[in-house]
Amino acid sequence: MARTVELGEARITLLSDGVSYWDGGGAFGLVGRNKWAKLLPPDENNLVPQDLRSVLIEADGLRILVDCGVGDKPNDVRATQYDVRRPQGTLLDDLARHNLSPEDIDLVILTHLHGDHCGWATRLVADRVVPTFPRARYVVQRQELYDAMHPNERTRNTYFAENFVPLLEQGVLVLLDGEAQLTPSVRVVPTPGHTAGHQSVILSSEGALFCFLTGDLAPYAIHLERLPWVPAYDVLPMLTIETRRRWQVWLAQHNALVANSHDVLAPLGKLVRNDKGLFSFLPLS
Repeated sequence: MARTVELGEARITLLSDGVSYWDGGGAFGLVGRNKWAKLLPPDENNLVPQDLRSVLIEADGLRILVDCGVGDKPNDVRATQYDVRRPQGTLLDDLARHNLSPEDIDLVILTHLHGDHCGWATRLVADRVVPTFPRARYVVQRQELYDAMHPNERTRNTYFAENFVPLLEQGVLVLLDGEAQLTPSVRVVPTPGHTAGHQSVILSSEGALFCFLTGDLAPYAIHLERLPWVPAYDVLPMLTIETRRRWQVWLAQHNALVANSHDVLAPLGKLVRNDKGLFSFLPLS
């Protein structure tokens, strides 16, 4: 079920393209199974659930979608990697439950171009791949697009050209170079580490209320609490740690609501700091 939160004049709604099951070692990297399994117990195949979360922002008279799941285009590599289960249907089904169609989306912000975050950026229509959200502009960092267009041995099985090349061809992909104010209430900030061109999203409403959408800076809430817990997927793990260190302080100082991209147990919450300087994530009740 999606969760909707009012933030001043703005509103956010959590949406989902289903749940993907991945090896727990990928999500927690060098951290031993004896530690992370206490917090997120794996199944008999050592798989842990990762929600394919999107966030709908309604602000400044616009409907803005942040990330868009794995989509449904045929892809043999993706089919062998992504164990996706959709008892509630796809992201488009979730939008429909909120009486919205792809035509109702004005802007799509892509935190990065991995296959589980931009799959619905395009879809297959009559043997042609076209933008799924026909009225929308799509926003991504220029560095991220460059890396997606020039994959290496490590990244080639997570960047799928059919998710973003059609956006370029149709002239609907907006490339950014660093921080950018997209609307009066919505801005993007570079948060490198998971990828070099990764970005996160900040919603501010009435100048005092904040929501921070992590993308894969922190797939699970525990990643915000414990800096050394870096996923094996991060291409710049030490940079991930430094980026998180900076945003830990910012999130606590601003009492910001945080939306985690893959956490099935704590999708929304706040990061607080105790008198010993340690951070804890408090899920939204």
